[in-house]
Amino acid sequence: MSPQSVIAVVGASGGLGASTLALAVARRLAATGPDAVVADLDLTRGGLEVTAGVEHLPGQRWNDLCEVRGRLPPGALAARLPTEDGVHVLSARGGAGPDISERAVQDVLGSLAEGPARLVVDLPLGSLVLPAVLGHHPLVLVLSGLRTRALADAYAAVAHLLDHAEQVRAPVDLRLITRGPRSAARIVDEVVAHLGIAHLHHLRDDPHVPRDAERGLFPGIARDEVRRCADAVVAVVDDAAKAS
Repeated sequence: MSPQSVIAVVGASGGLGASTLALAVARRLAATGPDAVVADLDLTRGGLEVTAGVEHLPGQRWNDLCEVRGRLPPGALAARLPTEDGVHVLSARGGAGPDISERAVQDVLGSLAEGPARLVVDLPLGSLVLPAVLGHHPLVLVLSGLRTRALADAYAAVAHLLDHAEQVRAPVDLRLITRGPRSAARIVDEVVAHLGIAHLHHLRDDPHVPRDAERGLFPGIARDEVRRCADAVVAVVDDAAKAS
């Protein structure tokens, strides 16, 4: 597995658009290189495929992978997922719930991480497979708001991620993506100093993003703030690949 071939997007608080950003990163990765797979690890809902606008496409969901045991051919697995323009989407349908085991999720993710497509994971902080994801040495994008409560959430999220990384003895590359209004440079500087992790990008609020979502557009297509942020992430991933 090449450096940073796994990217995890973590929303420190709800409603920041972590799923949208994960899909946009996958879309931009596929636009500039090999295919990408984006996997939703919130198995209680089927939100990611709806956000991507691919819920009508044929292909397997987490619900179809409950019986997986051991590693699968990664290329064949990705090809069985709903796909649009080189992005393979793995989501639940109606919530896979308790029917899928932690071991099955780990085996599926491990298979995908070994494939030629780069893997983007929409990762809830409370996911049971968080240690397994960190074991793949991902680039972890922590998405944080700028209000007082959101910053408290971000601090707790970073501490949580570092604690789990230490438990599995996995080096972790944490990068902060802030979300908020355009004129937030001073606040962003203060946040970076407080959290102590590198700041990758400031994702400015953009009214076009929710409008495009209502139209069912795959995130990362329009030339909006989410796409600019995704391109900044891709640049970091590409730089890491060149340096390896």
